[in-house]
Amino acid sequence: MKESQQPQSRRMKPQLAIALGVSGLVMAAFLTVACAKDESAGNADSAAKPAPVQVALKDGPALEFRGTLSGDVLDLTPMEGETFTPEAKHFMATGENPYKGNPEEVKKGYTIFSTACSGCHGHLAEGKLGPALADDYWTYPKNETDKGIFETIYGGAAGMMGPQQGRMTVDEILHVIAWIRHQAEENLKNGGAAPHG
Repeated sequence: MKESQQPQSRRMKPQLAIALGVSGLVMAAFLTVACAKDESAGNADSAAKPAPVQVALKDGPALEFRGTLSGDVLDLTPMEGETFTPEAKHFMATGENPYKGNPEEVKKGYTIFSTACSGCHGHLAEGKLGPALADDYWTYPKNETDKGIFETIYGGAAGMMGPQQGRMTVDEILHVIAWIRHQAEENLKNGGAAPHG
């Protein structure tokens, strides 16, 4: 009986090998196609989403920053525990906010704004006790520039807007400014400026 089973098992092995080989080829082809689709979908997603703006960071002597109300030169000495980031150093040397237009940094800016600024300026910078910040009107015209609004936030303004020097880091202020600029752009895209506060 063993002799009759043995030739049959010898015949089964090549058939099994062929079946497994074909199955393996089918699986390999399937995975190749699936991976190619995933890759092309990934490429389509990356093509649809603009890449964050990359700024060549510069370092150098700080520009002169002046208080909005007093006109006095602002002291940009880091507060206790603050280390200037490369982005903060770039801003202090050039007046350009490297976070502007970067979606991840804008999100961080909103988080900071919502805890530090929204109580007076409104949840979406629409104005409340303080003026609107995401529209086309500025109480201080210099705030149209990132350097100007930084000077107003850092050095303070009229009314209840005290200086944020020592309360917020330079980097945090830059994040907030990036979000404010983003929100203003969104308001203009969606039919006009936010209501004035």
